[in-house]
Amino acid sequence: MRDINEIDLRLIDTTILLVFLGTMRHRQATAVAREMGLTQPAVSHALKRLRNLYGDPLFLRRAHGLEPTALAHELEPKVRRIVRLLSETLEGAEDFDPGSAVANLRIGAFDYELTGIIPKLVADLRTASPNINIHAFPLHNNDALDAMVQGQIDLSVGYFDFPASSESSFVAETLYAEDYVLAGRHDHPLLAHELTLDEITRANHLLISPYGPNRNLVDHALHLQGHKRTIKTIVPSLFAALSIVENSDLVVTLPSRVARNNAARFNLTHKPLPIQGGTFQIHAVRHIRDARNPLHLWVLKRLRDAVSGSLECATATGASWHC
Repeated sequence: MRDINEIDLRLIDTTILLVFLGTMRHRQATAVAREMGLTQPAVSHALKRLRNLYGDPLFLRRAHGLEPTALAHELEPKVRRIVRLLSETLEGAEDFDPGSAVANLRIGAFDYELTGIIPKLVADLRTASPNINIHAFPLHNNDALDAMVQGQIDLSVGYFDFPASSESSFVAETLYAEDYVLAGRHDHPLLAHELTLDEITRANHLLISPYGPNRNLVDHALHLQGHKRTIKTIVPSLFAALSIVENSDLVVTLPSRVARNNAARFNLTHKPLPIQGGTFQIHAVRHIRDARNPLHLWVLKRLRDAVSGSLECATATGASWHC
């Protein structure tokens, strides 16, 4: 058999493949034409194209019909496999079986999600699908979106400020909405009563930000009211912040679920902020190319289950990592 080049491949279509399989089955061009709804000349033309492509007669005329050559017998299982694969792409994805699925799922998240949502998801998957491994990366917002475009992560969980130019490239699902609170040590005098804007302004604040000073939703809301908080300490991570606040006069703004579920561990108390505009949404985001990925769709359901239960089960959010 001669070598097949790219030009030859462009001449192959599903019709000639189906004609080939039909001829192997019926050994009669008329029977193939009748089965496929083609004319007999059309079947003959398809067989001629195959002969030219493979440089072989493929079928020899005999008194009883068409006799396949040795090459035709060799090609039959390969062509049948190609047709089956094409058929499967039209039928859609196979049912996803979490019990037998084997995959490495790469998730972008940061701090609050890594200490709250992701642990819950990992514990769930260890039971429901033990061969799906979670690889978490400290990425969020634009960094996470860029990583998804490059195929470096599969999905990301957190707060996203989508650039208008990128919205059509991603599929975002809202997991829940969250509010900020002000947290401090359990006996902090500021948190013994309802807060006022003046008290918040005079307090000494700790800022959680991996990238240094940065304004967030709370700062913006305070600014609209003519106030500005005083930042005394900046740390890059949640648990470092909670450890410092537990043993100082500093206060920190946190998502309410984070404050509520770490209160006992770090001996903290918290109060709602007397401002509007501190509400944000947590999203699960994927690239549009994975919109129908059965693994992703199944994991999204597990994520929804993880955050829709009790507040104790959904311990971390993080609209902004600059709290």
